[in-house]
Amino acid sequence: MNPSLVIIGAGMAGLSAGIFARMNGFQTEIVEMHGIPGGMCTAWKRKGYTFDLCIQCLSGSKPGTDLHRLYEAIGLLDNTTFVSSEYWKHVRDAEGNELTLYNNPDRLEEELIRFSPEDTPFIHRLCRDIRRLQSLETPIERSILETIRLLPLMKVMNRYKQPPDRSLAEIKNPVLRRLLVAGLDWDGQSATFPMMGLAWQGSGNGGYPLGGSVPLAKSLEKRFLDLGGSIRYGTKVKKIIVEGGKASGVILSDDSVLHADAVISCADGRTTIFEMLEGKFCNDHIMGNYRDLTPFPPLLFFSLGINADLSGLPDVLTYVPEDPVEIGGTEHPYFNFYNFAKDPGLYPAGKGVITVWVPVSWEHWQQFPYQGEEYRHEKEKAAGQIIELFGRLYPHLADAVEVYDVASPMTFSRYTGTWNGAYEGWRVTPDAFFISLPNTLPGLSRFAMAGQWVVTGGGISGAVISARKAVQQICRDFNQPFQDGT
Repeated sequence: MNPSLVIIGAGMAGLSAGIFARMNGFQTEIVEMHGIPGGMCTAWKRKGYTFDLCIQCLSGSKPGTDLHRLYEAIGLLDNTTFVSSEYWKHVRDAEGNELTLYNNPDRLEEELIRFSPEDTPFIHRLCRDIRRLQSLETPIERSILETIRLLPLMKVMNRYKQPPDRSLAEIKNPVLRRLLVAGLDWDGQSATFPMMGLAWQGSGNGGYPLGGSVPLAKSLEKRFLDLGGSIRYGTKVKKIIVEGGKASGVILSDDSVLHADAVISCADGRTTIFEMLEGKFCNDHIMGNYRDLTPFPPLLFFSLGINADLSGLPDVLTYVPEDPVEIGGTEHPYFNFYNFAKDPGLYPAGKGVITVWVPVSWEHWQQFPYQGEEYRHEKEKAAGQIIELFGRLYPHLADAVEVYDVASPMTFSRYTGTWNGAYEGWRVTPDAFFISLPNTLPGLSRFAMAGQWVVTGGGISGAVISARKAVQQICRDFNQPFQDGT
């Protein structure tokens, strides 16, 4: 009989791990605390509108790339059509200054020089570096060959290793610097990270999948079930069983036991290591990661259903107010308004959807009893501020918001179990730029981790690649060859 495997979590990492495990002959069951697949890759409906949490673009959407072939092998792209945008973001400040960050480096160069001729030398170098980044592919394996392939780009990546406010500090024009920093900032991560996203979109390797998040999650779920896997929804894991230094199953929240020959956890990293395994399999390196690395922040996620055609609005508008605005207990120097006009399946005909991500403090939201009166009041207040900002940007649409929804950090934590409501794992910061994160724990065999807490930068690509690596490790534990279907 083939060995059995339990996977904790039916997010994109858990589903991908399940598919790879079935490809390699493991009897596989996924245990998921929520009632649907996808984890953070999800969406929900309100009065005919679909509000998508996850997808703006997908790295690896370009046919012929290694990541695209991996996606195809696991069924992620079944019946998926990609569309592209001309630009990364359109940026506007309170004084009316506007800047478009085109994905085409030639058009971007023209736009930036038009805005600030005195910064031409810096602009030439920036756009030359973006052209170079277009050739970068997300590595599937960390190998000597992959390292050699990356060497020509290391200088470029190191040049923008700091966050945008520091990487772009030599720009002379203060207005251009402010707008470009706002357009490239991504929760304080290294400037290289958003520049890579811009470059990939420009090369056709960062398209948007029509239908958004849910069809992608459903495609993985279908492939896993078609391969003979099984999923227990609405079931939470309390503890991972260890016998003789080997993971041998899980104890569920109702104290029932699910035995297995191996375990992969795609759940929250802290919960896995310090609760499910009681901190017994740890070392200074792992402790240092959880002490020193910077996680993605918790969010207030606003969704607006607009009773108007939004096809004439930018796909992404970054608005820079005159002074920072406090929303949800945190001051914000700019706001990103994401327009889903390119995906008409998400809203009724003639209408549209706008979403806004606002990083906030977990401590601020933790003080309000979940779903209590103060909590609801704080959400309503924040929603009113975002709607007011939207109306300020588009006065003709000030009264067009007919549906709105707010997901708080407590919502993220409730449905996914993620630490402090973080929407992904570790940020790509200067200290974590080329870091290697272990997916196994010392002293514990037949166990591996996958998902947002064993990669930096997160995303669907990180989930899939880490899932492949986790199943590869389990195959090694059983001395059997690994195959990924490519």
